[in-house]
Amino acid sequence: MKDTPQDGISLSHADVCRWLAQVFMTEVNQEQLSAYYGGAAGAFFDVMSEVCDIDGQRSAFEDALAELPALDTPRLSLAADFAAMFLLGERTNAQPYAGLFSEGTGKVFGATHDRMVARFAARGLGQSVPTNEPADHISFLLEYTSVLLSAPDDGPETTRDFLHSEILPWFDRWAEAACHVPVMSGFYPAIVRIAKVYLVSLAKM
Repeated sequence: MKDTPQDGISLSHADVCRWLAQVFMTEVNQEQLSAYYGGAAGAFFDVMSEVCDIDGQRSAFEDALAELPALDTPRLSLAADFAAMFLLGERTNAQPYAGLFSEGTGKVFGATHDRMVARFAARGLGQSVPTNEPADHISFLLEYTSVLLSAPDDGPETTRDFLHSEILPWFDRWAEAACHVPVMSGFYPAIVRIAKVYLVSLAKM
């Protein structure tokens, strides 16, 4: 699992944001699922717990993980949940694009997308994985947050500024919509709720 920490490696908040970005961008593969069964997410949750109380949400995630083996095909069930929550939003209004929740147009590739493209260009950044997703996908916003956390003095925009201007104003509405999508496991809803609590606290650092 590419973004799973190895034993003895200290993680940062930038690492946590990159992990969340990966979770919301691509469905879990078998290697990653095996790593989660082995407690891989715990290191990320420990870092989150430095700034906020996620005990309840973490327990929900661990309970969902423990219940997955009872499903006939755990990984395929998670893949179906991923699609339902993050890909099929035209029917559920839960697609993870900032512009859909902050601009009121119901369209993608709008002003929020353009602002993110400009931010990436200003820092000479490219997409970490090939994709046609709009630049205001939550995963790209989280990747950019990780960049700000890694280089806090490299530019006028702070992590707090970015979170308050581009993520927090709409994240609650998206999280609520996403967590109302019918799914087979509580795995993804728990991570969405954990991210919600974490990002609010991260903006206060």
